[in-house]
Amino acid sequence: MSEERRISAFLAVADADIEAARALARIANRNAAFLCQRAAEKLTKAVLQERGIDFGTEHRLDVLVERLPGNDPWKPRLKPLESLTPFATTYRYPTLGGRIPAAPDLSVLEAQIVLIDGLLKTARAELSPRKSGES
Repeated sequence: MSEERRISAFLAVADADIEAARALARIANRNAAFLCQRAAEKLTKAVLQERGIDFGTEHRLDVLVERLPGNDPWKPRLKPLESLTPFATTYRYPTLGGRIPAAPDLSVLEAQIVLIDGLLKTARAELSPRKSGES
């Protein structure tokens, strides 16, 4: 698969994840948090792929973002998403004591969804055209 196609695929799947997160947030389903994290991860991996930076099988957003050089303009854009790292598991599993975690605060989820959606639009504008001019 070409690099351009892989970047496009990461962004497309991230779009689908954020749309699903938006739908689940409307009904206060705790899995919306997981999908926010997944969308943020795929967005971050699209940026890393475009930069030619290996990310392996890593899922922690803070670790992924730190792979970008300090002067990369995407680093400060993605940094706020690091707080979503625990969303990968926090709301998906019962606690050791058998308690089912409540969904995260809806306002927190909505703010993250808006942030990720905006970053996805920026990524499509900045990453895709740059690559489409190369062959």
